[in-house]
Amino acid sequence: MSGPPRQLPPPSSRFLLPTLAAVTYIAALVAFWGFLSLGLDRDVVDYPDASPLLGPAMAAVAGVVTWVALVRGRGSRHPGVEVVAAGILSLAAMLLVSAIGYAPAAALHFALSPFMLGAAALSALTVLVTRLLSSSAVSGII
Repeated sequence: MSGPPRQLPPPSSRFLLPTLAAVTYIAALVAFWGFLSLGLDRDVVDYPDASPLLGPAMAAVAGVVTWVALVRGRGSRHPGVEVVAAGILSLAAMLLVSAIGYAPAAALHFALSPFMLGAAALSALTVLVTRLLSSSAVSGII
């Protein structure tokens, strides 16, 4: 007596894990900026005449950079390069958005901000953890 044929799961999209990781990165970034803002008693964007959309735009562009780093580095043989590149490029992208969205002179102020440096480190950490979790050695354990 044979039962019904076994159903195979649909093939996974190669964009699913990077998308989930990038969304998680943005959520963690918002939480990180919130707690850091409370702890330092300082705003993320501490220019009173800056647009209220400057901070969310910087977070969004850092999320896009993190997503691109995850998609492009999926089959990379050098995971350290993609981790460092994600951190540096997310910082550079946020500084570019701040220079375009507010003023080029403000980019130096933002570059030294613990908010931007923490966001870049969180981007690199997201790429590293996602890379480790998606490797075949860890996938068998999870």
